[in-house]
This record gives sequence, C-alpha cells and structure tokens, in this order.
Amino acid sequence: MPNKRSEKGKIKQEIRRLIYTTSFQDSILAETVCRVSKEELDGLKWTLMAQFGGTDLDVRVPNVEKGLILSDSRGKGAFQ
Repeated sequence: MPNKRSEKGKIKQEIRRLIYTTSFQDSILAETVCRVSKEELDGLKWTLMAQFGGTDLDVRVPNVEKGLILSDSRGKGAFQ
C-alpha cells in the first residue's frame, strides 16, 4: 500500500515548489535568490487550501522575502 501525502503536506510542497520555480539561479556565484514575497505566498496558501479542501489546516508559510538567498555553494542559504 503506497504512502499518501496529507493535504497539509501537499500545500507545503506546492508553496516550496513555487519558491524554487520563480527563483533566480545565479550561475556565477552559485546562488539561488528568492523573487517572491511572503504576502504573495500567503495568497497562494489560501488558494491551495480552498483547492485541496482543507480550510481548517494550520499551514505555515516560510518567512521569505525578495532577495533572500535560498541556497548557495557555501552552505549558508535559508533553505539549506
């Protein structure tokens, strides 16, 4: 029997996917820089919660801001 991801897990995965797909990949400095703000992610969270039918879920949005370095070659990024 395959494991099923919870509704909360699906929403968190979609938020994280959006952060990485919209981020800027700097090949010279080997960094990934965020391009979305927390307010944009909050709006997405409510849309996803309505889509998955889990309006009573407590999903926490990562505290990101535009220009935040998500990952880099030195291991000091926010998502490392």
